[in-house]
Amino acid sequence: MSFEKIDRVVIAVPKIEEARELFSSMLGIEFEEVPVPDTLKLRAAYSSFGLELVEATAPNTLIDNFIRKRGEGVFAVVIKVTNMDDAVKIFEKKGMQRAGEVQYGALREVAFHPKKSHGVQIVLAEYPAKHPAITAILQKVK
Repeated sequence: MSFEKIDRVVIAVPKIEEARELFSSMLGIEFEEVPVPDTLKLRAAYSSFGLELVEATAPNTLIDNFIRKRGEGVFAVVIKVTNMDDAVKIFEKKGMQRAGEVQYGALREVAFHPKKSHGVQIVLAEYPAKHPAITAILQKVK
């Protein structure tokens, strides 16, 4: 099976720092800002809890348009897959329409229009995963 797990829930916000403070203080979690391609015109902060916050960095962009039309809130559900090509074929056989694709480093994501998935944009993500112990070993001890 190509589908591994729900990777994260993406929340579109107008001010990433305010959202970061709220979720950090409320849930006791930390966010780490991650670099994204300049072409996406957004800032992103990930948490190991499974939340991603995104903020538009320019007007008339994907995130800015989303917030203006629908308000801030859940933008997408990201599902980790082990074989992107197989997963995309399954989605397309169900009538799902691609809304976009991005490849950044070893991360590849394919987004699908929310029209056929009950208003939820689904993004498939494929990336090589390291065992959590490896990540912990590579971190600096505080």
